[in-house]
Amino acid sequence: MFYKKIISFVVILISTSFAFSNETTFNGKFVQGGIVIGQNKLAKKVFFNDKLLQISKDGFFIFGFGRDHKSSSTLKIIKDNRDDILKYNLNIEKSIYKIEKINGLPGKMVTPGPEFYKKINKDRALIKKSMNEKYIVDEFPLTFIKPTEGRISGIYGSQRILNGVKKNPHGGLDIAAPEGTPIRATAKGKVILATKGLYYTGNIVIIDHGYDIKSMYIHMKDISIKTGVLVEQGQTIGTVGSTGRSTGPHLHWNIYWNKVRINPKHLLTISK
Repeated sequence: MFYKKIISFVVILISTSFAFSNETTFNGKFVQGGIVIGQNKLAKKVFFNDKLLQISKDGFFIFGFGRDHKSSSTLKIIKDNRDDILKYNLNIEKSIYKIEKINGLPGKMVTPGPEFYKKINKDRALIKKSMNEKYIVDEFPLTFIKPTEGRISGIYGSQRILNGVKKNPHGGLDIAAPEGTPIRATAKGKVILATKGLYYTGNIVIIDHGYDIKSMYIHMKDISIKTGVLVEQGQTIGTVGSTGRSTGPHLHWNIYWNKVRINPKHLLTISK
């Protein structure tokens, strides 16, 4: 008869780095839109809710929380001794988002005309196909950098209601900068999409950094890399523009974990 030892913890801390039982460390924020890097050198398998996470050779793993993530989640770590399990009950803090109502707009500024539907659907299918790609790499991405400098003109999670119609929440960070300002890769990885002329996003680049982390760069002017190439952190991938549905030069920067948009500012926080 086998005896399986399960040790449970309740994680209620919101930010900074901390450790449990001198075995597992966490760096990040347990908050809607947050992202957390964990490490347990004895871990053989790690599950976030029911998802099996990739683990680096040094025991690093990463997980995140979407804009409207529920108030709790679980993390289970199976160690070298398969009968020795650590279970963490994670309390996720609620985030408050800016909601803006604008009325009296022309219809075309709220909903694109039917003549654009075919183009929009084709663009969405292309992005979806790219996001379904999976880049497997051993090296864990421990640091991330801001892709360009400028004024923050749009924040994660905010939402507009135009003429009573709820639009999709803002999924990233807008950085306003002069047209032609260089854009850098936030971390090393593989370019899974580099293309021009999409209806909403304009010229767009998507980079897969491994461990289910992807970065997306939207409304670019120039693109200086191609789909399929490997890039280094800080490498110039293009320039700031105003292509697609854009009202002025800026970079719209999205970060995804497991195809879920997370708040880019939290990604930068765990890199400090």
